Amino acid sequence: MFRLIEEDVARRIAEVLATESSAEGEANEEKTEKMDQITAEGEQHKTQLDSLFAQIDDRRRKREIPDFLCGKISCALLQDPVITPSGITYDRADIKQHLHRVGHFDPVTRAPLTEADLIPNLAMKEVLEHFLIENPWAKYEDLLS
Repeated sequence: MFRLIEEDVARRIAEVLATESSAEGEANEEKTEKMDQITAEGEQHKTQLDSLFAQIDDRRRKREIPDFLCGKISCALLQDPVITPSGITYDRADIKQHLHRVGHFDPVTRAPLTEADLIPNLAMKEVLEHFLIENPWAKYEDLLS
């Protein structure tokens, strides 16, 4: 892309140099001014392009879901975070499935646990919503893997 900008600047400067003028003194001054303007525009376009690529690179690099937003059972992005009496956050669907299939205990601490003990983790839900607003790609990450 930078090469195209440089080629455009060179082409436009060549056009300015190719134009003939009757008054040599004024013509050289005008040509120099015009060439400086073209060069400045080219540099401005390069700076804008560089800035755009830097923003895109930052977004690409940040394509990771933080561990604290992933469920302890499925390792997938939390959808409906709940907290147990032991203080561990799980996704509601995952912990309910564990309680029905495996038994009525906390998978990490092995402490007795029922569905009634699950409390919505509103703080984690707010953090999750903010993360999804900033990183809309994360909603679809589970579909890709």
